Amino acid sequence: MTVPITVPEAALGAKIEVPTVTGKAQLRVPPGTQSGQKFRLRGRGAPSLRDASTHGDQFIEVQVSLPKVISEETKELLRKYAQMNSENPRVVMGLE
Repeated sequence: MTVPITVPEAALGAKIEVPTVTGKAQLRVPPGTQSGQKFRLRGRGAPSLRDASTHGDQFIEVQVSLPKVISEETKELLRKYAQMNSENPRVVMGLE
């Protein structure tokens, strides 16, 4: 299952509620989580075909969701962030 998370949740970490086969569950998103990262919820997946009282694991993939509309104040904060954190993820590919 893919679950959207916000930029602050991915960067700072958070506890989020996610749907599972057996109901809702809490997922701890650690600080620095990347889009596409997968987490396992042990025993929260589909029931076993051999033993209905046993459940498999459910995997959650998080997708960082960017806001569609950004205020001028938020844009300025992002510009300041970019100046303070000049990390370039494309360097490992030999680009830039």
